[in-house]
Amino acid sequence: MTLQVSVLLIRIAGTLIYGNFALLFESFHILTDLLVTIAVYAAIRLSHSKYSKKYSYGLFRVEDLVSLSIAVIIAFTAVDLLRSVPTVNQEYNLQSAAFQLVSIVPLLLSGVVKIIGGRNLNSPSLVSDGYHNYSDVFVGLGVGAGLLISFATKVGLFYYAAIVIAAIGILYTSFKIGRDSVIGIMDLPKDKRVVPKITEIVNENEEVTEVRSIKARWAGPAIFAQIVVTVNSKLTIEEAHDVADLLEKKILNEISDVRDVVIHIEPSRNPERVVIVPISESGKIEEKTSRSHSYLVVAFKEIQKISSKEVQIPQETIGLERNSQRVLLIARQNLVTDAIVLNAGEIFSSLFRVNHIELWKAQSNSVQENLELLLQNKLEKLPSP
Repeated sequence: MTLQVSVLLIRIAGTLIYGNFALLFESFHILTDLLVTIAVYAAIRLSHSKYSKKYSYGLFRVEDLVSLSIAVIIAFTAVDLLRSVPTVNQEYNLQSAAFQLVSIVPLLLSGVVKIIGGRNLNSPSLVSDGYHNYSDVFVGLGVGAGLLISFATKVGLFYYAAIVIAAIGILYTSFKIGRDSVIGIMDLPKDKRVVPKITEIVNENEEVTEVRSIKARWAGPAIFAQIVVTVNSKLTIEEAHDVADLLEKKILNEISDVRDVVIHIEPSRNPERVVIVPISESGKIEEKTSRSHSYLVVAFKEIQKISSKEVQIPQETIGLERNSQRVLLIARQNLVTDAIVLNAGEIFSSLFRVNHIELWKAQSNSVQENLELLLQNKLEKLPSP
């Protein structure tokens, strides 16, 4: 704001000394800039005030409205410049050109400071005000260059040509600010990288079986995310809550602009059922589940078998706990939902139950017979050891 006051004083002095009415026009324009800066300051304070916290999405969008107003002001500036300057009986002298060109230096500095500060503070209205100063720089360059060239050539046409070029630059700035403001007001994505980043974070969580939808809503500098995911239907309420809580914290930590995350958890209703069975060398169900070195993995869709494969564990001398973990790894890699066993130790049972894999008590050592009984819901769950 101090820089803008300095520019205002420079241009008023130029008008009084040299009678240059173009500089007087610019003085009124700088006065308008001061009012815009005050409006931006008020918008920032309001969006972060205690009143903003009373509303679901705060008052952050007031910054988008101020930015849109700035775009309109800039557009009118270009129109007024084109309409008013040609009607002025202009004197082309070196001094007035010098005043014009010198006055754009603090304007440029002011614009740079506002844009850098606005980006650091994530304030769209402050960034827009910085580009507003850039529009003044375009005006200053156009008027100054026009005066200088016309003074050198004694041809007034160059002055008006420079003004037209400056007006085009101002209109482009107005379009850029207005476009970004309308995008924010219309809930369109300001940054197309945000939703893919949120999707990446959600997919990293092993408990999430499907991402149903991810929506991001911009309100000024803030982003409000709404996420719908599915998890294993066997998770408890506390476990599902932990999944949502972990996702929320990670998104807030990794995407600084996100102010709030709402996560809706739905149970996974996968029609497929994948069963793992420990197999002995004779092709029967292995008596000692965690000691088996061969496991049959069968996938069903409703009652129709859709795939079947046998997974071998190398014949190694390994501990009971390590072998149970290796079987669990096979189960997780194949999205196993159920296991049919004759017996299961405490370690094996605990690992599978923690991972929400149901353990069913086989009625015989026949693989096919027990698979059919499972699909007919005639097997009982294996009791806890």
